[in-house]
Amino acid sequence: LLGNFHCCRQGIPCCPKKMSCASSSKSSTESGSGGAIIAARHGERLDYILRDSGSNWIPTTSRPWDPPLTEYGQKTQTVELGKRIARQLKEKGLPKVSAVYSSPLLRCCQTSMGAIIGLQQEGGVKEDEKLQIRMEHGLIESSCEKWYTSWGLPSSDSTWGYRPPIEPIEEETVHPMAKVAVQKLLLSPTEMQEKLTTGEEEGKHDDIVDTTYASIHTLNPYGWNNFETRKLQLARMEKMSALLAAKHPNETILLVAHGSPVTHLYEVITGK
Repeated sequence: LLGNFHCCRQGIPCCPKKMSCASSSKSSTESGSGGAIIAARHGERLDYILRDSGSNWIPTTSRPWDPPLTEYGQKTQTVELGKRIARQLKEKGLPKVSAVYSSPLLRCCQTSMGAIIGLQQEGGVKEDEKLQIRMEHGLIESSCEKWYTSWGLPSSDSTWGYRPPIEPIEEETVHPMAKVAVQKLLLSPTEMQEKLTTGEEEGKHDDIVDTTYASIHTLNPYGWNNFETRKLQLARMEKMSALLAAKHPNETILLVAHGSPVTHLYEVITGK
């Protein structure tokens, strides 16, 4: 996780990996570029850890498309992510984080929550600023066939692009929730707030999710046999980077998403 987040000045491309800026970039004060877009992938997934140990999380849940983080991912990795971002922003003379946008899937919202805690602990947030998670549909995982087969087949084990032993795939064996519009798979902000704070000290993070925020991206009704293509996802991330940069001029914002969206976001911002 900690080596897998990217920072791009608004208008000035930066290098990936640990937010190392291109050597030709000046500080925000010198260049007049006063903000940054930081894209981070979620932390360690519980289903991957179980799969790699010989178990399968998919049959144990009613929401196989929405795995949580491990305890280590949620309590350690994500907090350290926030702390590291705070330190890097200070070193590079960039503004503190003023907004956090997250994919509406649980693992990203858990990552966002931990990152906010880390940012607060490391002084990465203005004293009078209260960060909340803004659940943004435009940052969701790719609704491609590889995602659906990772959880939507009888023998799926969370592996990206999973293929069953017997092909072709028979329609009647596909999980019924894979056949509905992807929007129907998502928790509401209020439901996510409850999910994130279950087991937490009462009142500690009761408003960690901005329940008033309305996503600026409207998802297409993707589903089984109506998949999102790579071209469509690139267009989605290009739209998101442009809209959010315009919404937050001269600010630093954190976007928490998945492997594919983060990669595509970096591609569209840097042109690489």
